[in-house]
Amino acid sequence: MVENSVLGVEIKADYEGESSAAPVSSAEKWSHEAIVARSNARPERMQKLKVAANSGQNPGFDFLLSCWDDDPALVIAVKKLLVKYPQWRIAIV
Repeated sequence: MVENSVLGVEIKADYEGESSAAPVSSAEKWSHEAIVARSNARPERMQKLKVAANSGQNPGFDFLLSCWDDDPALVIAVKKLLVKYPQWRIAIV
């Protein structure tokens, strides 16, 4: 878990620069295939966010960040979750 992390336009974490994921261009992110993949993954991700909301168990910074970055439909759910559990020490800016 990364503490004192910031979600927003710019993401900063203690391990910044250590990601193995290649940057995704805007065209790739909004391609038909990428949209379909996000749509297919949405129910599973939403379920994990609901479990976290009910249990208070942090699903992990990387999971929350992937929901935030990959799927605009999940941004609202992530925002509500982070407001509900400030003890996770993840802030939205």
